[in-house]
Amino acid sequence: MEQQIQLQGESYLVQSDSNAFYHAQTHFIGSSGLKLINKKSVYHFFNQPEQKQSPTLVFGSAYHTLVLEPEQFDEEYFCLNDAEKVAEIGGANPRATKVYKEWRAEVEAANMGKTCLSTEDYQKLQEMRDALFSNPSIKQLFAKGIAEVSHYVDFGGVQVKVRPDYLKPKAIVDLKTCEDASPEGFSRAAANYGYHLQAAFYADVVEYASQEERLFVFVAQEKEYPYAAAIYKPTEGFMAQGRYEYQLALDKYTEALQTGQHKGYESCAAADTHGVIELDLPAYAYKEKQ
Repeated sequence: MEQQIQLQGESYLVQSDSNAFYHAQTHFIGSSGLKLINKKSVYHFFNQPEQKQSPTLVFGSAYHTLVLEPEQFDEEYFCLNDAEKVAEIGGANPRATKVYKEWRAEVEAANMGKTCLSTEDYQKLQEMRDALFSNPSIKQLFAKGIAEVSHYVDFGGVQVKVRPDYLKPKAIVDLKTCEDASPEGFSRAAANYGYHLQAAFYADVVEYASQEERLFVFVAQEKEYPYAAAIYKPTEGFMAQGRYEYQLALDKYTEALQTGQHKGYESCAAADTHGVIELDLPAYAYKEKQ
């Protein structure tokens, strides 16, 4: 079990630690928790199932490590290059054979503690990184800064945490993969995934801890060839909406801590209805009478 951080009279703590350690600090709420409260409820936040390591999550983590902390990549990941072994075994399904499974077990044992990447994913990661840094402006953004530094902060009486992807003296850089990095496509993704809440929350918490205002920028890269990328600076309206939404979630979270009541969807009910919610159809479902 990871050690639990206690601020003990300090208003904030900034340190380099592992991603696992950061996520284990469950008594500090982060932007993902705030987004969950707004999207679902406080009840969902306090009753989250254990997150499983899906292939998508593994790829995303490997991508961030390769771009942001390249010196750590080979310490945390290895490529299972099995082309020669598959050719050597032959047959219709060589990966299902006992010989292949024993060989793979030996390779994984030799890389104990590291995450296995397929040859295809490993190659794709290298191509994405090369395409990203072929843009001089993006390459410059990921220079002269610090990657993945955790901030644990007493933020207006609430213990919160943020872990900026890349922190520079004058900017916070957040790296995103996406299906569509065009202005229209990434704007939709930002609305769907709550990037506006994250941006405002990170900017405000880091400013509170450092007493220095920083520009927040996104670097968005498409996950399919040719891996196009773009830099985005959020508008004032984007950030204002994010602040409104994170404060709304913080208020619900604070109330839950104070009362011990972890409300679910009943919080959507009007007052004096005993938790009964009026149900209507969405606007598109109404058909005009002929």
